[in-house]
Amino acid sequence: MMAALSLTRRHLLQSAGAVGALASAPALAARIKPALVVYDSRLIESAGFAGEHDGPALDVAQGLHPRRLALGNAKALEGMTGWGDYVALRGALRLQGFRPVTERKVQAPLSGAGHLFRWRLERA
Repeated sequence: MMAALSLTRRHLLQSAGAVGALASAPALAARIKPALVVYDSRLIESAGFAGEHDGPALDVAQGLHPRRLALGNAKALEGMTGWGDYVALRGALRLQGFRPVTERKVQAPLSGAGHLFRWRLERA
């Protein structure tokens, strides 16, 4: 039992390190601080990504209601979600003038998700 807890802790720490490395990647370097971080609390890696940001966050596991997507004068948002959630958000936010700046597949060894993407949208 104790070994299982240590293994879980180690995996969580490795995940946090991997997310930190992703956040510092030059291709994803933020020119504008995101007004909103979008994540999926059902995926360990995505929840870790959201935990590293101090601003407002939107959990796609709670649903994607149009009312929650009103971003006012926001210039940028970033996320780490599944591909389907990203495509839905990207389409909805296109109507508010947002365009994809970066999108990249992310490894998700802890949650086993083969569809996790890190992305950034900015208002044109």
